[in-house]
Amino acid sequence: MKPLPRRTVLKGAGGIAVALPFLDAMTRPRRARAASTPGKAKRLITFFSANGTIMNNWQPAGGETDFVLSDILSPLMPYRDQLTIIKGLNNEVSYKSPGSNPHDLAAGTMLTAIPMRIGPSGLGRAGHIVDGTVGGPSLDQFLATKLAAAAAPGTMPARNSLVLGVQSTSTILEPMVVRIAYRGPGDPVTPEDDPGKVFASLFGDSADSQKQIMDLQKRRTTVLDAVLQDFNGLSSRLGGDDRAKLDRHATSIRELEHQISALGVPNNCHGQTPTMPNVTLTPRDCLQDARPAKCVGDFPTIGQAQMDMLALALSCDLTRVVTLQWSTAESTVVHSWLGISNEHHIMSHDPTTNAASLTKINKWYAQQLAYLMGKLAAVTDDDGTTLLDGSVLFWVNELSDGGVHDRRGLGYVLAGKGNGALRGGRLLTMTGQPHNQFYGALLNMFAIPPVTGFGDPTFPGVLAGIS
Repeated sequence: MKPLPRRTVLKGAGGIAVALPFLDAMTRPRRARAASTPGKAKRLITFFSANGTIMNNWQPAGGETDFVLSDILSPLMPYRDQLTIIKGLNNEVSYKSPGSNPHDLAAGTMLTAIPMRIGPSGLGRAGHIVDGTVGGPSLDQFLATKLAAAAAPGTMPARNSLVLGVQSTSTILEPMVVRIAYRGPGDPVTPEDDPGKVFASLFGDSADSQKQIMDLQKRRTTVLDAVLQDFNGLSSRLGGDDRAKLDRHATSIRELEHQISALGVPNNCHGQTPTMPNVTLTPRDCLQDARPAKCVGDFPTIGQAQMDMLALALSCDLTRVVTLQWSTAESTVVHSWLGISNEHHIMSHDPTTNAASLTKINKWYAQQLAYLMGKLAAVTDDDGTTLLDGSVLFWVNELSDGGVHDRRGLGYVLAGKGNGALRGGRLLTMTGQPHNQFYGALLNMFAIPPVTGFGDPTFPGVLAGIS
């Protein structure tokens, strides 16, 4: 059989098309197959949560290798040997950036590490930058571009990156706290908050894919039903390993269809599952920074769907750089499922009074990271390792202490093995080095031309000892 084209899709009635995972049958003879580079990471997953933390309850106790995970980080205990916990880095760029709102300053420089730019309208409410932008690309988009440029023809996914959100765009907050991913100045990447649209963009090949998928669901059919004949025909032509991959792909799509239908995506596609009953994406009245606004859907349910989508996209090799943005910087989410009745941002201004609630919130985000790590650990990669082994997960927050909007003494978590580029089971204590240098070290874990720094040239260099 001739090699299948990399962009082969299953086609069915009504124009429905489903993308395929990477199969052995898509390669030329084995000598032409792109091999992984030992010691170089394959994938970057940026995991963002907001408003700082309770640092005393976040930072582990002990030394570099004998550390004990804190209360907040305790959900990550099953993966302790795949954690690199870093405390004590500074976002110095934010203190030399124009503007006055600390969340703008933090969010706009958090992943770009270069001063922002104020637009012609200047500053607005609470000192927020009204129409400004960042000074350069964010870490994730920089890496996505470099990976694509460095790859041999035909060896990279068609999609350079994927940016997912959880209630990140249904907000009345100012623009600089809503976006964290940028291709460059004036070119933000808007997170996709709707798992249904993410699903359509990943597994359809036309602008009408979402409507077609939803129409099929309304008729109590599925995407896979629509392409069943093509699926069976292709399966019969494949080898045993590829048939197993195709079957796993089909199972994952069915699971996601059930989950997405439970979220109540557009076109009145509503449904229930045992774990997520009666959940919709219908806007509802809420408060954001104590101001009337609209909130969309159930935060934890949407977040889990996005993590499942993220894992599936990576397992199908549809992209290798993913950013998951939980809410916004200055997050106004009310974590009611934790028994909390106040907004996250407002509580973060008084961390002493609200220490118990803020600890709960940050521990919940650690639980979500553990869930995502579990999803990646359950998928075996082409080389026999897991997706988690071949990935670098980066949990980032724009602040350390939300009460004083501190951008120094930041706490970061790296997870995964990075295809051998990361030595886990370590607690690294820094002494105020700029986070620019840390990003340089992180980028050099990947098979791209080495960098000597990142972002603002005022803070050059690459931090040693990370990999």
